Amino acid sequence: MLERPPLSDETIAHCLQSHYGISVGSISFLPIGYDATASVFRVTAQDGTAYFLKTKSVPPAPASLAIPSFLRGSGVEQVVAPLLAADGMLTAPVGDGYTAILYPFVEGRMGAKGGLSPDQWSEFGQIVRRFHSAHVPPDLAGQMRREPFVPLKGELAWALHREIASASYADPIHQELAEYWRARGTEIEKILRRAEELGRMAQARQPEIVLCHADIHTFNVMVTPEERIYVIDWDETILAPKERDLMFLVDGTQADGEALHPNEALPPNEASFRQGYGPTEVDPVILAFYRYEWAVQEIAEFGKQVLWSEDGSEITRLDGLRHFRALFDPGSEVEEAYRTDLSSQRKNL
Repeated sequence: MLERPPLSDETIAHCLQSHYGISVGSISFLPIGYDATASVFRVTAQDGTAYFLKTKSVPPAPASLAIPSFLRGSGVEQVVAPLLAADGMLTAPVGDGYTAILYPFVEGRMGAKGGLSPDQWSEFGQIVRRFHSAHVPPDLAGQMRREPFVPLKGELAWALHREIASASYADPIHQELAEYWRARGTEIEKILRRAEELGRMAQARQPEIVLCHADIHTFNVMVTPEERIYVIDWDETILAPKERDLMFLVDGTQADGEALHPNEALPPNEASFRQGYGPTEVDPVILAFYRYEWAVQEIAEFGKQVLWSEDGSEITRLDGLRHFRALFDPGSEVEEAYRTDLSSQRKNL
C-alpha cells in the first residue's frame, strides 16, 4: 500500500513490546506493494536489530504464514518466515482491527532490480523444486486453497464489467477508467471467457497437485549484499499444478517441446533456472490457463482499486488506473496470455 494506515508509531511500538518483547528504537513506513489491505514498515529495535513488519486490515490466510514456517523448519533456509509472538502465534493484534506479522529484515535488493546471476538463477530453480517436492502435512494442507480451475477474481472482473457497461461516474478518475474499459470491453469479455474455457480444459487433464508459492517472480526474491537469495511473500500460496509457479519462470512457447532441461536456445536466465529445477514436463494448456488467469486477476484488482478501493484516495486510484492501462501494453500480462494460448493451440494440433 502506498499510504500509511491509521496506526501511530506509539501503537506499533506497544504491540511489539507487548507481543514480541521488542523495545522499539525507530519505525519507518515503506510505501511499497500492491496489496491494498497491507502496509509494511521497517522497525529497528533499541539493540539495533532490524525487523520487517506487515500490518493487514483483513485477517491473513493461515497458510500464508504456516507454509513458510513449515518450509523453513524443513530446512529450506532461503524462505523468510514470520517470527513467533510470545503466545506462540504467528500474528498479533495491533491498533483497531489490524493484524501485525513480524519478519526478520532482509537487507538487500529485490531480484527484479539488478537481476540474478546464473548461479543464483540455478539456485532459484533448486528452491522452487523443493517447494514442488515438499510433502505438506495433512493438517496444514487442510488450511490451504486447492486449485479449483476457476479464474481467480473472475467474478469480481465480471461484476466490474457489468457495472461499467452502463454506469456514469462523477469522479474523473473513475470516469477515465470506465471509458478505457468500455473501449476495450469486447476484448476484456473475450479474455474472461477464454480464461474460463482454459480452466475447464486444464482440470480435465487431471494434473499432479503440488505446493506452489503462486507469486514467485523476482520481485519476491531478495538478494543480500553477500549475494544470498531469499524468497518472500507467501500470501497467495496454493496447492496447484506446478505450472502455477512456472508461468513466471519459463517461456513455455518453444516449438521444440516441453522438456524442462538446459537448452542452449533458451534465454540464459531460463536455461540457468531449468538447470537448477531439473527435468519435468510443462503442460502448454495449463500454462495458458494460468497466464490468462493472471490477466483476469490484474484486470479485476486494478479495476477494484480505482472504483471500489476501501481507502478511495486519489493516489490509490491514480496508481490503479496507471497499472490497468499498462495491462494492455506490448509485452504485458494480456499479450503474454495471448502468446502462450496461441502456442498451446499449435502444440495440440
